[in-house]
Amino acid sequence: MSPEKHAALLEPLAVALRLEQEGRQSFLDAAANTKSKLARQTFEFLAKEEDKHIAHIKEFIDSITDTDGQKLFDAGISNAEEKLASFNARLKQLKDEITPTASDVEAYEFALKFENGAEEFYAEQLEKSDNEHVRKFYRWLIDEETMHARLLKSCLRFAEDPTAWFTEHRSS
Repeated sequence: MSPEKHAALLEPLAVALRLEQEGRQSFLDAAANTKSKLARQTFEFLAKEEDKHIAHIKEFIDSITDTDGQKLFDAGISNAEEKLASFNARLKQLKDEITPTASDVEAYEFALKFENGAEEFYAEQLEKSDNEHVRKFYRWLIDEETMHARLLKSCLRFAEDPTAWFTEHRSS
């Protein structure tokens, strides 16, 4: 692989790594600063998710540098839908223990903006790449970030109007 192509693959991954690290720290900070049990658990869950993304990005970077791009790391298929369903099921179980606050809403809105920004960056990288393995990796990241955004939207909806949230999720 040419040095230019090598750099073209690695540069956006370095940005992705930074995004995930910043997201992790933001989620840890939000978890530490919230008084709400749900918000704390949500942000702790998201920080752990970012740890997984960081590990995958590092493995992808290593596969580029170690094999000169000949054998790229395969992140597999995202299980984002399962994680979201599990999270919403857990939210239903906590209904009697949770009292959302205005600060929860602000924290969820901030986190949602961050996740949407990361998803947009990954979508741009997906569009720029003509390498099937690189595209698959960015697709995995997009699926993960989309799930995080949907999870945060669910929490935001719950915090803003718990009755409506339970009505919407009654049959699921």
